[in-house]
Amino acid sequence: MEWIRVLLFLALAGAAGYYSLSAFYKRYQYLMLGAQEDRFNDRDARISGFFKYVLGQGKVLAEPAGIAHAVIFYGFIIISIGALDFFVYHLTGGHHIPGLGSDAFVFLHEMANILVLISLGIAALRRYILKPMRLDVTMEAGLIVGMIAFLILTDYAFWGANDALEGSQPGFVAPVVGWLATSVYAGLSETTLKVVKEIFFWLHSGVLFYFAVFIPRSKHLHMVGAMFNTYFRKTDSTRPKGRLKKLDLEDESIEEFGVGRIDQFSWRQLLDGYACTECGRCHVNCPATLSGTELSPKYLILKMKDHLLTVGDSLVAQKASSVHGADGTNVEVAATAELPMLIGDVYTENEIWACTTCRACEEACPVFNEHVDKIIDMRRYLVLTEGKAEPEVNRAFQNLERQSNEWGQNRKTRGDWAKEMGVKTMAEVDGEVEWLYYVGSSASFDARNQKIAQAFAKLLQEAGIDFAILGAEEESDGDTARRLGNEMLYQSLVEANIEIFKEYGVKKIVTTCPHAYNTFKNEYPDFGFELEVVLHHTELLAQLIDEGKLNPTHEVDHLLTFHDSCYLGRYNDIYTAPRYILTKLPGVKLVEMERNRTKSMCCGAGGGGLFKEDTGEQRINVMRTEQAIETGATAIGTACPYCMTMITDGTKAKNVEENLPVYDVVELLSMSVFGN
Repeated sequence: MEWIRVLLFLALAGAAGYYSLSAFYKRYQYLMLGAQEDRFNDRDARISGFFKYVLGQGKVLAEPAGIAHAVIFYGFIIISIGALDFFVYHLTGGHHIPGLGSDAFVFLHEMANILVLISLGIAALRRYILKPMRLDVTMEAGLIVGMIAFLILTDYAFWGANDALEGSQPGFVAPVVGWLATSVYAGLSETTLKVVKEIFFWLHSGVLFYFAVFIPRSKHLHMVGAMFNTYFRKTDSTRPKGRLKKLDLEDESIEEFGVGRIDQFSWRQLLDGYACTECGRCHVNCPATLSGTELSPKYLILKMKDHLLTVGDSLVAQKASSVHGADGTNVEVAATAELPMLIGDVYTENEIWACTTCRACEEACPVFNEHVDKIIDMRRYLVLTEGKAEPEVNRAFQNLERQSNEWGQNRKTRGDWAKEMGVKTMAEVDGEVEWLYYVGSSASFDARNQKIAQAFAKLLQEAGIDFAILGAEEESDGDTARRLGNEMLYQSLVEANIEIFKEYGVKKIVTTCPHAYNTFKNEYPDFGFELEVVLHHTELLAQLIDEGKLNPTHEVDHLLTFHDSCYLGRYNDIYTAPRYILTKLPGVKLVEMERNRTKSMCCGAGGGGLFKEDTGEQRINVMRTEQAIETGATAIGTACPYCMTMITDGTKAKNVEENLPVYDVVELLSMSVFGN
């Protein structure tokens, strides 16, 4: 009888292992359909990140709801170790794996069971009763919760019957098992206890085997995918989070640019689908989703995964097919001729254009999914391969091509804001200057943002900083073109900028535009040009205050709330410098919006949003302005010209522009230094 039990167990375990591993292998084959991408460098950072974010559940615990998930995660590890002892103990007639029969492990296992059951109850309550926006009510999620709970209950039932059979009383070491043994099973015959024990052994084993088969075929594939996704995440030393992938536009063998089909995503991009936990954190942090557009970063990932699983088998078969060429070598058959297109068959164009590239989704994601790169890659396909773009986007492209600014203003007037201020251009300087102040298109041409440039230049003069501007020679930094998918236009602007930077020997740049800051610092190095220093104006101003070169003494009487720019904050982790300046201004009291710093909400201008029509039910900039109004502030602070435009428009839409002015940090500092 013992041999029959062991053989039956091994047969079931073998079958479960086969069906589980075959499913995992198939998912691996699908992953390898993607394009190559090097994510094998920076091993030390990847390993340390694995310990911090996988074993330490670093990003999961960033929200209170993550506590229950972390308990289930750690508890499941302990329960899985206990399951090994469970099998060995029953199949060997009562022998434990060394150490796992100790009171210490029995107590740990018991507590894990109790805490996981409580956490499962909380998870079920949230998903099926409270029903938060970010979670979907699905049978699969309920099945998973039910299976884990059943696993724990059958474990209790087995050990309770075992302890009753042996007459042992674990006491506080295993209170639930002890209660079952002395109360529920009390008075049962030895034969009955053996039958109960056998039944629950097979029920427990059956659930575990089913779990093994089910995981690679369900959303809980993330139990494996998330580990690899976290390991192969972007690391700052190899690819800063603010850097997009450079396209090789000179390779004449490339007929399509961007991503139009599923196999054109890289293997790492496809891995995001396997890693997604469907937690919805990205969903409730996305401004495009909250404003009512078609885009949801959560469903962006899930649609990609579902599409890959749908076409995976046929695509693998096509990729494997080959014919003999004239020279006798194998030639791969064209595999993608009939593959559905992503845009149109999987996503709508409205989804692709709705993104503001703010990275709130990526910041919130506990498993390091990368949403923005995928959207940019699909925009690149639309613009460069299909020649499609919304009318206002095409207008911005034309203006950039003709006048090197999105508004189409005469480029010769770029430096007019500085007339009569004594600000020199690089062409007027005798020799090299220490700093190039890169003004950017918005502060050069927009009347409101020109005041930011003037205030900054005045402060630099006050501090005795050796600087100059390019004036009419200044080109667009290219950020808008790149984020809207026009890599060709972007690279032409990059080449023009690099040429003029080299001509004047520019080594240090300071800019009032976070978008220019990001592309100069993080993306220009891909084109063979790296500056010694790139600073945002708040960073330089904070230094000048510390050095005593700027002395804010005049009172600025405002209860101020500060809006974090996405490209300054989430892209480049600059949160302290602007707030430090504000704390140095007499009279200014800072009150934070609920969404601030890493959780700040986008103003809606990023990713070319400033130059596109808002397709949502609400305007993103108005939603952000409403959040500022809720603080009771008397003024709003910004550190980005795009944000200035959007938030100012928001105050006008809410009819509060007179009572709630919007200032750049540099303007507030100027008021305090000069008293006006």
